[in-house]
Amino acid sequence: MSTHTTDHPNAWIVLPGHRDAPARLTVERYSTVARFYRTVLYGILWIGGSVATFFITIFDPFMTCMPFFVGAVMTYRSWRGRFRVTEFHGACPRCGEPITLKPGSKIGSPHHLVCYHCHHEPHLYVAA
Repeated sequence: MSTHTTDHPNAWIVLPGHRDAPARLTVERYSTVARFYRTVLYGILWIGGSVATFFITIFDPFMTCMPFFVGAVMTYRSWRGRFRVTEFHGACPRCGEPITLKPGSKIGSPHHLVCYHCHHEPHLYVAA
């Protein structure tokens, strides 16, 4: 369904007010066509799940809105995921502790990260 080319871009972890920290990142780039088909599939599942929940819960608007909003977020994140992470090594620009990013994550650039040591939220920028 998707064609990938392997890239080894430079990446920077940016936190305003601190020095940018370099990161080692290995990603696979999704083609625009693959992202489009993946997003259309999520969109179909989103609408189908919302309609099915509407009828299963006997027209309960509260129960219908949950899959609707979750589906909207998943569809949006699917379109933003231009890269699939295969390897990531980076440290927080503020405290120097390692930041984790799961292999297989779909990310865009910039990508929001969280440092669980100092609780700051830097951004990961991929430079192709």
